[in-house]
Amino acid sequence: MIFRGAEAIVEKINWQGISAISKVRNPRSYRHPDLEKRLVTERLRSETRIIERLLSFGVTVPALYEVNIANSEIIMEFIEGITLEKGLRTDLHEFYLVSTANLLSKIHSFGIVHGDPTTSNFMIADKLYAIDFGLSTFSDDDESRASDLRVFLESLEAHHSEISGREIFLSSYSKNSATNDVLGALEVLELRGRYNLMRG
Repeated sequence: MIFRGAEAIVEKINWQGISAISKVRNPRSYRHPDLEKRLVTERLRSETRIIERLLSFGVTVPALYEVNIANSEIIMEFIEGITLEKGLRTDLHEFYLVSTANLLSKIHSFGIVHGDPTTSNFMIADKLYAIDFGLSTFSDDDESRASDLRVFLESLEAHHSEISGREIFLSSYSKNSATNDVLGALEVLELRGRYNLMRG
């Protein structure tokens, strides 16, 4: 087992002779079984469509091998490498920050919001990969994209405050596609967050 969370159980498995990742969505016992089945099916299909869309545009995400609706399972490519969280603790942290900004900007440019782009949800192998699209959505909304940036920056601050990577990341993100509105929305989100903290 690689990860057991509230949303899913993730395991490394052997699939047709190769290493792969099995992701099984956890059932929610408090829901009616029919509702639970419908919601899990919708979520699986949405996650699959998003990954397929990104793959079709050449974005570095894990390849899909199999989707089993009955078992609430997605089987996908196993990325052999290290997490971005570990990579940012090396001398190559600036390069990895720029690469992450470019990758997240590319994802946004195709109308997709990741939903949970922490430093644990990027993998460094031969290239940088984005993983775990369990909370992702199709959206062109600037505030939703800004929420992605905020999640990443909060993860960066929590785990890597020593590298002062915020400006490197945002500067690189701003060079890709039409990002001015997203950065403006990020500023509003952060001001709102500080205001709420002041109010207690």
